[in-house]
Amino acid sequence: MTAVSPTAAAFEGFRVMRREPKAVLSWIAVWALALAGIAIIKVFTGGAPVAGGVRSETLSLMRGFGPLTAVLAPALLVLWIMTIATAYRAVCRAEHGWHLFKLGPQEGRLAAITAAGFTLAAVFGGAPALVLFVLARPALAAAPGLGHAIVDLGAAATVALEIWIAVRLSLMAVHTFIEGRFHVGGYWRLTRGRFWRLLAGYLLVFVEVVGVLAVLALVAVGIAWAAGAIGAPHGIDPWRRGLLLCLAAVAAAVSAVLFVIPTLLICACQAFAYKEITARPWG
Repeated sequence: MTAVSPTAAAFEGFRVMRREPKAVLSWIAVWALALAGIAIIKVFTGGAPVAGGVRSETLSLMRGFGPLTAVLAPALLVLWIMTIATAYRAVCRAEHGWHLFKLGPQEGRLAAITAAGFTLAAVFGGAPALVLFVLARPALAAAPGLGHAIVDLGAAATVALEIWIAVRLSLMAVHTFIEGRFHVGGYWRLTRGRFWRLLAGYLLVFVEVVGVLAVLALVAVGIAWAAGAIGAPHGIDPWRRGLLLCLAAVAAAVSAVLFVIPTLLICACQAFAYKEITARPWG
């Protein structure tokens, strides 16, 4: 059985950035152009540019667009799927360069399996907690004085069980993308006996992502402060409006990095693990 190196998997994203710096910059540029368009529209419709979290800031930004959100939201989701596919190509295949960022049938399958994963998590995400609660009811009835301890233990067991399931199915997307088919029976078998090494790799990636976000958060705070100092776009002179547009471009670049780099670190880790496992499946 192949032993996946947690450190090698965790740092594969940085190796991709070192091997393909121009390509990574081009992927960030595509995101920046898309987000800059959104930010510029927001400036002209009465809001200051915002740089921040990948999900919360983007959703709060898009809420002010009304019907246009129906176009913006799918466009950003498509870009995100293309970014994931790009990371898989960069690690698992011999392809190199900016042209890895593309849209085709493989991205369609990746979008389908990703949507299925989110749907299953939403529908059955509470199932482990429900099962453990049913199993714990006799203990709660027999020892009501230990209720808090039993509840705490049950909560910890629920989290541990959900993490175990998530890690065991964590290579589902890259497996589907590389094989070009939905191999439902193979997703679970692929990670058998490799839980702890995969978990260690994901924990290292989590630390990396937190470090990247911490650095970029400082930049985002500076942008927000500058935007607030300039003032609202309505009722100001053209010079200040121009400064706000410049800040919108900077905010778009920062947000683009927030989308691309964490996605690359996480997906490159998954792709490296998949590549190592399938290269020598029996050691």
